[in-house]
Amino acid sequence: MIHRREFLRAASAAAMCSPMLARGESDKLGKLLPQRELGSTGEKVTAFGLGGHHVGKAKDEKKAQALIERAIERGVRFFDNAVNYQNGLSETYYGKFLTPKYREHVFITTKSSRSTAKEVRKEFEDSRRRLATDHIDLWQIHTLQSVEDVKERIDNGVVDVFLEMREKKKARYIGFTGHSSQEAHCHFIDWCAKRGIHMDTCLMPVNLFDSHYDSFLIHVAPKLREQRIGLLAMKTMVFGRALERAKDLDPTVITPRNLHEFVYSLPVSCMLSGCETVEQIDENTAILENFKPMDEKRRNELVAAVKPVSGPDLEYYKRRI
Repeated sequence: MIHRREFLRAASAAAMCSPMLARGESDKLGKLLPQRELGSTGEKVTAFGLGGHHVGKAKDEKKAQALIERAIERGVRFFDNAVNYQNGLSETYYGKFLTPKYREHVFITTKSSRSTAKEVRKEFEDSRRRLATDHIDLWQIHTLQSVEDVKERIDNGVVDVFLEMREKKKARYIGFTGHSSQEAHCHFIDWCAKRGIHMDTCLMPVNLFDSHYDSFLIHVAPKLREQRIGLLAMKTMVFGRALERAKDLDPTVITPRNLHEFVYSLPVSCMLSGCETVEQIDENTAILENFKPMDEKRRNELVAAVKPVSGPDLEYYKRRI
């Protein structure tokens, strides 16, 4: 078992090799947020990305459009999505308000959680139709839940379809996601490595609390670095639950800035956030614009400080099968 002290040393080493931020760049739409390299792809993406779940959750076209437009204005060019976000409504909003005006400037991702080749192939075509694009920039095997789940998808040809779509350039890059089981991630990475299969990205929980309970950072992140797989961060604020725990600690510990800057100080390519209001987009992007890497001492202090409020009650999504 890897203990917290070993994790802190690993986190310190990881921060030292964190992808450099490219600042001050612009495109035809305006100034970009700082960018990072996406694993070994050679692609540069904005280090903050808009989560698609909350765009569809708005269930109001004007609000969804406002979120998309504000993200563009604030320099966001990475836009996350998935088939099962509001039964395809999130993808539909992107296809209506993002793709027609901004497609050549944005990096669009989506995901499929189906467990057979036939099902994921259909979902891929449905996603392209809803997103109104001929290709997906990043298509991901969604929400790996257990080692058994990984084995089932492999046996049912899911990975083969993803490799096929990348080979045909219908999906420029492919990856995998999950928040339930770090063992599932580790098993899949090892399985791919033994067969010479390279996944471009991995989306997983990355936050101040993770190291204290069934940690993705401890177990998965080293394998990602070894395989040069781009790390995409989610659950940085634990669905907003992290801030609810702030009252139980020194109020200077759990703050949006600390939560974000801890993640940006690790070798993540992009941090995804589900924003419900344009104000939240403004707040989150402002943190990145003014980001300064945390030194080793500060990172260690914060990880140690949150131990009393960490664990399965907070990170409830781990082990949910």
